[in-house]
Amino acid sequence: ATLARAAYDEMRLAITVREAVVVLDMAISTTSGVAHTTIERIRHVIRSHHKTRGIVQARRALPRGSSRSASPWETRTRFVAAVRGGLDSLGVNVPIFDQRGQLAGIADLFDPVAGFVIESDGAGHREELAHAGDNVREEGFEMLNLFVSRVGSADHRDERELIRRLQAARLHASMNRAEPLWTTEKPDWWSRWAPGRRWD
Repeated sequence: ATLARAAYDEMRLAITVREAVVVLDMAISTTSGVAHTTIERIRHVIRSHHKTRGIVQARRALPRGSSRSASPWETRTRFVAAVRGGLDSLGVNVPIFDQRGQLAGIADLFDPVAGFVIESDGAGHREELAHAGDNVREEGFEMLNLFVSRVGSADHRDERELIRRLQAARLHASMNRAEPLWTTEKPDWWSRWAPGRRWD
């Protein structure tokens, strides 16, 4: 079977649409540095099938896919925020710079209208070095007048509360937005920096 066909089978057999989107995102991710497949190839596989068990779920998941997702927990957080919480203007893994053109960090999810960043923490983020890096990046965002909300894997146990918290955080960011000190416009050096190509 091709990678596209394998991804399709995993999508239609996933336990929920959310998990089908996770399968899709990880299959088409361009941020992992590993060649997988493309959403166009998976779309072609879906169109070539008709009465297969789970095909409706695969079709529902397809428009929610993003090749920019870097982890399953990022995808799960984006799905809950956008599909269930109505926060549907979120960019995925957006490089954010200060006004001097220095990289502040890659925001997992970013609403530029509200100046709102969502950082998704999987289990690995609680390790000491990863946690320290997360804190530095969060402080960098906040110094640019961005509001940051962190979501850990444990937060997904109570999805209703997670949605309430994200909606409240986005509203707070929007109502208290200060003069933006950030930009998403990539400086000239970005295209010449090898690590930056991961996020192009």
